[in-house]
Amino acid sequence: MSEYKVHIINTGKVRIEPELAFGGDHCSTAKAAGFSIKRSPKIWLPVNVFLVETSDKLILLDTGWDRSMSPNGVFDKKAQIKSLGSSLLYHVNQGVVAKGMTASEQLAKLGIWPSDIDYVIISHLDRDHANGLRQFKDAKNIMVARSEYEYAKKHPYIRFKKKW
Repeated sequence: MSEYKVHIINTGKVRIEPELAFGGDHCSTAKAAGFSIKRSPKIWLPVNVFLVETSDKLILLDTGWDRSMSPNGVFDKKAQIKSLGSSLLYHVNQGVVAKGMTASEQLAKLGIWPSDIDYVIISHLDRDHANGLRQFKDAKNIMVARSEYEYAKKHPYIRFKKKW
């Protein structure tokens, strides 16, 4: 059995309606955006990615936020709307990533560059998992389930943006 090492990399945080995280399949876009009649205070959750090092491969699970979400490392509504591609997506979830904390910035501190990554695997195409994809355009392979990609293409107003 080969040895491997897992790095848990915190790439900031996301603020969402509790219904989005805990509402399951019954969470509508209106509820996720906080536009429903019954509103709860939004909650902050960590945005983590995982780097798996094997003896011959580097595998990154998810990408977290792109620097464009927080150009100066602080909460920036205007920058987030631009990065996410719509004000609706901003209402669904806001994010912040401190200076030096994007996945690519933290990997660079370890001497790992996007072109060194053998596989970027995206668990699903929500913003806090895939917004940082452009950081890894030079990775050898970028993978996501075909069904996830097809669903995201059909629902671009609530999911993945091609510009990422």
